[in-house]
Amino acid sequence: MSADFSKKNVNKKSAYLLGGIIGLIISLLSMLAFAAILLIFNIDRSYAAPFATISVGLGSFFASKVTAKKIGDKGYVIGLIIGVIVFVLITVFSLLFGNGLTLNTLFHFIIIMLSSLAGGILGVNSDKQKKYI
Repeated sequence: MSADFSKKNVNKKSAYLLGGIIGLIISLLSMLAFAAILLIFNIDRSYAAPFATISVGLGSFFASKVTAKKIGDKGYVIGLIIGVIVFVLITVFSLLFGNGLTLNTLFHFIIIMLSSLAGGILGVNSDKQKKYI
């Protein structure tokens, strides 16, 4: 009997956990980079919110890309799951700190979902394209 090492046997919980951790790290690193840019170039603090949205979009993109690559199937579903989880977490933290639901909440939802969907689709399809040079 030979062992089947295909991506179908991947533990999905560990794949989601790994993707979430990587997404969180990338979000934090990009927020730190944007904060340094704001500080070094003395940019107005009003740009902090768009930079935070971009950071979360990057984090959710890479979280769904890593998760979809590890699982290897249905990247759009994985992207949707990661996107919803990220959006719910951000919305809950926003409500806990006194910010209500605004029109920006809808904008954040769209950015997070689109970046997560793109990451999930690209993550599944990244192994299928072999490059020969």
